[in-house]
Amino acid sequence: MKLTANKMKISLITLVVIIFLIFDIVMGNTYHFMNFGSMLYLAVYVLVIAGILFLDKNNYKTFFGIFGITATTLLVIFVVGGVMSSRIINAKSYASVIGDVKQIEFSDLYSSDHLVEMSYVDKESAILAAEKKIGELDELSARFELDVAEFSQINYQGKMVRVAPFQYTDTIKKYLNFGDGVPYYTIVQTGEGNLNAKAEIITLDEPMKYYPDAPLLFDLHRHVAMKHKFSYLDDWYFEIDDQGHPYWIVQAITKRVGIWGAKDMSGLIVVDAVTGETERYPLEEIPEWVDSVYPTDMLLRQASDYYSLKGGYWNSVFQQKGVMSVDSSEGDYNYVSIDDEIYVFTGIRPIKLDSTSTTGLLFMNKRTGEAMELNLAGVSLTTAQNTVVGTIQEKSYTPTTPSLQNIGGYPTYVMSLKDNSGVVRGLGYVNYQDYTKSAVGDNQTLAEKAYLNVMGSQSTLVPDDVETVKGTITDIRQVMMDGNTSYLFVLDHGDVIYNASLVLDERLAFIKEGSVIEFEAAANKVSKIISIGVNKAADS
Repeated sequence: MKLTANKMKISLITLVVIIFLIFDIVMGNTYHFMNFGSMLYLAVYVLVIAGILFLDKNNYKTFFGIFGITATTLLVIFVVGGVMSSRIINAKSYASVIGDVKQIEFSDLYSSDHLVEMSYVDKESAILAAEKKIGELDELSARFELDVAEFSQINYQGKMVRVAPFQYTDTIKKYLNFGDGVPYYTIVQTGEGNLNAKAEIITLDEPMKYYPDAPLLFDLHRHVAMKHKFSYLDDWYFEIDDQGHPYWIVQAITKRVGIWGAKDMSGLIVVDAVTGETERYPLEEIPEWVDSVYPTDMLLRQASDYYSLKGGYWNSVFQQKGVMSVDSSEGDYNYVSIDDEIYVFTGIRPIKLDSTSTTGLLFMNKRTGEAMELNLAGVSLTTAQNTVVGTIQEKSYTPTTPSLQNIGGYPTYVMSLKDNSGVVRGLGYVNYQDYTKSAVGDNQTLAEKAYLNVMGSQSTLVPDDVETVKGTITDIRQVMMDGNTSYLFVLDHGDVIYNASLVLDERLAFIKEGSVIEFEAAANKVSKIISIGVNKAADS
């Protein structure tokens, strides 16, 4: 009888283990002690197996005693782990996860020492451009569609672009062609002053066989989980290297407070989308071409903890001394490229201050996680949008989320203006410190000229490095930017490459090497031409 009971226990435990293994493979589970969900999942199986092992119908006291000890032990582990990870007793530890927040000045960040670039093309416009390109190819559009959930903003060969893979239009096609993979992805040019996106479809020599929800073991999550079973894995995103080869970037997570508190990055797992080869990199060894390491929601969460909890938990609830609010809703933050690295930036303000204003802006590097605070009061991104809406309401244009730029030395929100079809029809400029100073134009040059005319002599608004420059031009190039003529030139007494739009002054059309020019500029951006003459010594 006892032998039969033991056989029954062995059979039940074997069944439980088989179920565990099936779910492990199908669900692509990974196990890490810092992952609360995976620990809770394992605890359930431990309790089930313990219940089977110690079940004894002739001695229930022994069963409840041993099983109770097992259950109590697991409960104590979870309670102690939860307390150790609590915000109430670890508030300042949560606040410190972001690291040192560097204080910066507008004139330092937006100077000739840094290359700051924004995209006038938002994600929605990039998707429209890519889908239009797909519609031009009958064979492609019949089988594939854009995977809009994986549209990544990156720097590719020094240019701001968005990239996204294709996916099969339905599950049947996906499984019938699972051995063929996906041979396409798209690159959408969003930088270099382009108002409207320019999409290109890339056909791979070898298709991508590994992607989210791919059949069988080609599924990205399942594939990575099988190779990194004891890593704490989170989200993934699509990127390409500088040669255009496709990869999936999978986030490896750690917790910085207690056992389960304060999510942070510990490294990346780079997956070759074609071959499935994976390699894990610690943060200090991540390849140069990888642009996005820290997810935006993680950065915003860390920023929120820093500004709300650095004075302690109870201070954040009651006295609220020094407690700041961080704009973290979609549309309240945007992205900007600084020295070829992507930053997310958003407004910060005292928690009781109206959301239309900010007391500063926070810039967070998506590659390194480093944060910089621009301590300069102004208006929020949504206020800037609402200001432009009032200016163009008769045209029914919709402004995109603004980006902060240096326009003639003024900190200025710049945003695209889209019509109902999603085509960019112009630009809106709103002064960051005084939202009543705004202008719109059909293109960058006209909008900028109108804005500078509106600003006039409002120099008191400018924490800038506007200066008067005079010198002899030693090298000059005429370039086209969004359909408008601009001149890039270098003077004899420095190596700064100045940028002057023809719209500023028609005399620019006649300048050449040897011309003497005097102008006003902030960083390398020319805002006003004072005089243009001829270097007589050079002519003689």
